[in-house]
Amino acid sequence: MEVKEIVKKQWKNPNPQKMEEEIKKMQKEHNKVVRGMFEFVDAQGGWIDFTHRFFPGEPILQVRLIHGEICDLPLGLVRHLNNTYKKVRQFAASSPDKAAEMQMRGVPSTVEKTSRLRFTPVDMM
Repeated sequence: MEVKEIVKKQWKNPNPQKMEEEIKKMQKEHNKVVRGMFEFVDAQGGWIDFTHRFFPGEPILQVRLIHGEICDLPLGLVRHLNNTYKKVRQFAASSPDKAAEMQMRGVPSTVEKTSRLRFTPVDMM
């Protein structure tokens, strides 16, 4: 017989004043405007529509970006766009030499990350 005691995790409550200062600092950095060119790698010549709100209590932004457009965006949104990717799964069954390595059926042997969106600041161009 085995008996285990399960204990609920205790959360540390941060100092509210310190937390508020850190959030204001993050918001200041997040809202810094960056000028650059947007590229939609998946659909060149197309556009993308999305909504964005990072901090609670902020208004919801509705954004439409067109491929090749030079625009001003907040730094936080730029970081979000540049970290957007899609996963391309390649199954081992497609090539006979990798099929022998595959242990479980239907499990992809490799997963490749491909960038979908790119925002290049004017400073880098």
